[in-house]
Amino acid sequence: MSVVLKILSPGILSSLQDEGRKGFAGFGVPRSGAADALSLQVGNALVGNSAFETALEFRFLGPKVMAVGGRIRLGLAGDVTAEHKLASGGELIAIKPWQSVTLDDGDILSVDPLKNGATGYLTVEGGFDLTPVLASSSTYARAKLGGVNGLPLQAGDSIKVRTTQPRDGLEKIVSAPLSTVTDVIRVMAGPQDDYFSDDMISKFSDQDYKVSSDVDRMGIRLEGDEITPLPEKGSDLISDGIVPGAIQVPGSGQPIILFVDCQTIGGYPKIGAVITSDLPFLGQLVPGNEIRFRFVSLEEAQAARKQQNIDLDRAIASIQDYFGEGVMDLKALYEVNLIGGVVDASMSGHFPGHLEGVVHGKN
Repeated sequence: MSVVLKILSPGILSSLQDEGRKGFAGFGVPRSGAADALSLQVGNALVGNSAFETALEFRFLGPKVMAVGGRIRLGLAGDVTAEHKLASGGELIAIKPWQSVTLDDGDILSVDPLKNGATGYLTVEGGFDLTPVLASSSTYARAKLGGVNGLPLQAGDSIKVRTTQPRDGLEKIVSAPLSTVTDVIRVMAGPQDDYFSDDMISKFSDQDYKVSSDVDRMGIRLEGDEITPLPEKGSDLISDGIVPGAIQVPGSGQPIILFVDCQTIGGYPKIGAVITSDLPFLGQLVPGNEIRFRFVSLEEAQAARKQQNIDLDRAIASIQDYFGEGVMDLKALYEVNLIGGVVDASMSGHFPGHLEGVVHGKN
């Protein structure tokens, strides 16, 4: 019998995502992939997977899942908690953010709403047993590509797991998670920044924008003071290539940040593009958030990417055994310099004020 993760309740906009489809934009196929690639990588590290192994991505509200046919080890990535219900006895165990948890056959994991941000992940040790489409298992629902039947996850879906017997050992926890929430998004100008006056470009970067209720994996509509192009340029152009992070300014004057499921060409001027290292921040935006844009140079963008890789490595290196609440961490105890605390009763100085004048072997 195959070991499967059964979806009892999918949560909101849950799907299977990996690194996405690279190299198919010329055929009109969006990249898709994880909305927050940093959290995906840390979540996979929690269960010993490669960085971009396919995971269950959920938005705003997490799913309820059950192990069927055997044991499954999951990694919970994101600022979100969960509840583990044991099939034997029905005991409930609280699961912390950024922690692994092993479900025995019949155990249920109920993931809570996200506390801070919009996107979280359930990674599975060994990965899901999926058939890639165009070199990726990422779900792109508009074209019914990847995932399970090319659709967002539904109640009753059962996803096969490759590893039938998770490795033994303690659960893991990320002791220094990498934050992917910010209110300042760094952008590089262009490619159509020449459609806007200097005053409009300053207006774009000097104001706070509110994230509208129209936000999903395809794009993020913003609300703020209107940005208008030069009269001789207008709001339309011959469609050209676009990528996730491109910021279009349509005729309404309200910018739209294109995201991971965005189309591959567009006909509105693009005032700027979010730098690669800040794309994961877009995946955590929720309606009502206020953000501000800051223009940076290519050199600054490259430096930010380098620093982010360092921070990601640091977060992954912080993963350690998790002993649970109220359980002694023996590893940490053993690492304490106990030898330095040994007391020699023959040395009066080891007990100042108590053994002064005492000689070894005498009263």
